[in-house]
Amino acid sequence: MSFDDIRKYRRCPRAYRLSVVSDDWRLSLSECMDISLRRTIARADGRRVLGHPVLKDEALAMFRDEWDECVQDSLAGDGQDPMEYFRRGARCIERFVEFTKNSDGSELMSFDVRGVQNLPYGRSVRIRVDEVYRRGDSAVICKYVTEPFESASAGITDEDESLVSALWAVYSLPGIERVVLQWRYLSTGEERECRVRKQSMDEAVENLSREMADMSSDKSFPPRPSESCSLCPHRNLCDSYQTTVSDSVPDRQEMDRVLAEYADLDEKIVALSSRVEMLKGRREALKERIVAYSDSVRRDAVYGDGVVVDIRRYKRAELPKDKTAVISRLKETGQYGSLSMVNYSRLRSDIIRGVADPEIAKMATIIPDIRVRVRRRSG
Repeated sequence: MSFDDIRKYRRCPRAYRLSVVSDDWRLSLSECMDISLRRTIARADGRRVLGHPVLKDEALAMFRDEWDECVQDSLAGDGQDPMEYFRRGARCIERFVEFTKNSDGSELMSFDVRGVQNLPYGRSVRIRVDEVYRRGDSAVICKYVTEPFESASAGITDEDESLVSALWAVYSLPGIERVVLQWRYLSTGEERECRVRKQSMDEAVENLSREMADMSSDKSFPPRPSESCSLCPHRNLCDSYQTTVSDSVPDRQEMDRVLAEYADLDEKIVALSSRVEMLKGRREALKERIVAYSDSVRRDAVYGDGVVVDIRRYKRAELPKDKTAVISRLKETGQYGSLSMVNYSRLRSDIIRGVADPEIAKMATIIPDIRVRVRRRSG
């Protein structure tokens, strides 16, 4: 098992079971943010040890890449906004850069470490350590904490995991006499650390082995209902959650009223949409006549009784519907991090002005267009 498995079981055995056996496997947004952050930190550390410190903009671009890949496997909870988690993750990355800005990476012994620590009674647990660096004759085991500080500070966050990771370092890293545990809270920028005694590590190993034995003997995996159930990525497969949802369904008469009102509004919207389409068609025909008149008198403004119509001719750049090649080129040239994931308006403007990357400009279609704007004349 991994420590992620154990933490999930502690929160809710049913959610842990569904995460293991479900074909519809999903991450929560919190898990998505955590994974994206740790992958970004590992990539940044890889550059640091080569003597290439990662600046904020570059680190944020890395995080954007990892998020784009990871969020596809996530399921947002009720009322959750994925972009809020993205913004939280971006703030965490900025604090990571602050933690490392005075480091050239030479103190790092290892990073993104994966290992296995044997436990009593023939059990074992998978270890993952964000960073290990040397401080004199001590090895510092660093964990970046991505959850909010108030929920992570109790017991200095997953104490057993940290102590077992420290024991792994003692057995796996040569020349280590002492171990220091360090927690860096990316939500606040705070840092804590403590030295570890061998007795504490041995006790943690015993406790963890007994807990894993209890997990292995569990045959029912009972649900543990709480307020966080609506955020669980496996809630749609959980009988306990679905029962709770069905209990809150309004009675039949109320639902009849809701359905009738919805049907009435839907019919009105369809009727209004048809009316809007007809009005748009009529407006487009009038626009063509106004533009033709403007061309004949060679003016960019046409004055009427209490109305002024401004005519502006311009060019617009249309990018292909499939933007895979565009995004690939932006990443190759290092521009992707400075552009919005959704809005490429600045890129389109650069194409029109002839200052965009030539390879990307070839992918766009330049289309002449006319904008007509109406102003009411005062008086």
